[in-house]
Amino acid sequence: MARKRAIEFLNQLLEEYHLDAILITNLINVRYLSGFTGSEGTVIFSQKGNWFLTDPRYRLQAEQEVKGFKVKIFKKKIREIYTLFKKLKAKKVGFEPFALSYQFFNLLKNELKGIKLIPLNRSLLEARAIKDKDERENIEKAVSIAERGLSQALNHLKSGITELDFASELEYQLRKAGSQGPGFETIVASGARSALPHAKADNKVMKKGEIVVIDFSANCQGYFSDLTITIALGEPDKKAKEIYQIVSDAQKLAIGEIKPEKLANQIDKTARNYIKSRGYGKFFEHGLGHGLGLEVHEQPAINHISKNRLKTGMVFTVEPGIYLPGNLGVRIEDDVILEDNKPKVLSKSNQALRIFE
Repeated sequence: MARKRAIEFLNQLLEEYHLDAILITNLINVRYLSGFTGSEGTVIFSQKGNWFLTDPRYRLQAEQEVKGFKVKIFKKKIREIYTLFKKLKAKKVGFEPFALSYQFFNLLKNELKGIKLIPLNRSLLEARAIKDKDERENIEKAVSIAERGLSQALNHLKSGITELDFASELEYQLRKAGSQGPGFETIVASGARSALPHAKADNKVMKKGEIVVIDFSANCQGYFSDLTITIALGEPDKKAKEIYQIVSDAQKLAIGEIKPEKLANQIDKTARNYIKSRGYGKFFEHGLGHGLGLEVHEQPAINHISKNRLKTGMVFTVEPGIYLPGNLGVRIEDDVILEDNKPKVLSKSNQALRIFE
């Protein structure tokens, strides 16, 4: 196991909850700990031994990918889990309540006789919030891949094509640039639909004079980027230019406030208060950002209710937006690493409003 911070965190949970072992079933956490990328994997963590369990389909893959764990190939999963707990003489076992279905929990409870299952209200998400060097490098590469793919796709952007056509072109170019798959369905929203923060691309034809919001991601070794640009098809009107400048200024102000130990809600407040001062406060309704990593949305949360403090090694988005229903929307999103006591914006693109014919 290469994730020293994660091991320290799990040992802390063992002590805090007086546990003999921890059962980890969330596949993202399993990957984070073991390196396994398949769709069936479970980890048993204890101070007496650590195991990775999977089924026969993944025998070879587990041998190639899993590091730091004894690999067990099971025929009957719960029976194998029980056997290992008995080997550990485990009486109290912690588990991830968010990662178990009610059905599987009941199967465990009925099968694991004499073992008390303790739901954990803390998660490896806490450890994952601070990225190791290799994780930060993979996210930087994902941003670079995303920008290369976008650059190629924008050569095909013009009025008269549908949102779906451009979304498909962008996803194709992201793959060609090296992305191992998107973190979410690409958003392309034009005209009045740009006022929908999570609008899915549809068959709407993009027209000259419209604003277009493009939100997309790339994947490098399982780590994601998440970028949003807003562009104009043809010369935008005065209102669109005003809204774009306000959002851009709000983002710059927020990024300028990023430093270690700063409360995340204060970063959100900086952008939100500026947008409010310009008369558009009620049109910015989502959080300012979120962590990035093996999932597109991780810790820290950057919003007005977040209790997270920013730490060196955290990677997150900064994405203010203004959405005027029935008219237009603007969002600008960049990915940021907090390192050397200051923010490093990973995106290289100039976020000035770009105009396409």
